[in-house]
Amino acid sequence: MSTVNIPGISYPFPGKPLVIPPLSLGDLEQLLDRINAIVAGGMDRGSIATVIDATHAALRRNYPDMLREEVAGLLDLRNMRDVLNAVMSASGMEAQPVNEQGEVAAPSTGANSTLT
Repeated sequence: MSTVNIPGISYPFPGKPLVIPPLSLGDLEQLLDRINAIVAGGMDRGSIATVIDATHAALRRNYPDMLREEVAGLLDLRNMRDVLNAVMSASGMEAQPVNEQGEVAAPSTGANSTLT
């Protein structure tokens, strides 16, 4: 692996932590509609390809020799949502928190449920 040149979010991929930098604007332009479709709720073969493509696009900025197939091998059903959130956060996009069932958590109303 090469030297990390672009700061980002360190993610503990199986066997090797890698720094996920922000997507370039060119990559974001190509992937934004696909990423938004995942955030909106859908999960299908295209969604999986989008997670792989977005992660690969971000990682190749720091690891230019990394192949898409390598990235696909680092992702699984357990980490794909967290990794996409890391890509989005590194890119300055608001990531949606995900609960243990893999569902987007309801937004906070800001109200406190504790009586004072």
